[in-house]
Amino acid sequence: MTDDKKALRDFVASARALARKKTAKPAQAADNAATASISADSTVEEELVCCKGIVHIAYRGIADDRMYLSYSRQWNEIRFFRPHGLRVFCADCRHRVL
Repeated sequence: MTDDKKALRDFVASARALARKKTAKPAQAADNAATASISADSTVEEELVCCKGIVHIAYRGIADDRMYLSYSRQWNEIRFFRPHGLRVFCADCRHRVL
């Protein structure tokens, strides 16, 4: 396996872990400390998205529930989109990132 593919798989795993962490509610303060260390690591990896860091974002409209596409966005811009029906794809290799 090439280094690029390994880095991509590691990133996707960390992005999925981050998504699971956001949806789950931590029960204890010890869990909060553990997730804080994970989030510090994920901020570094968030900038290493797939090929060049440019993504296409598919999202659902609020009023009409239709799918819309936003092309050629930076990875860190996904925070401006609502998570309902959000899909993120790499702009170069078209692999689904989130």
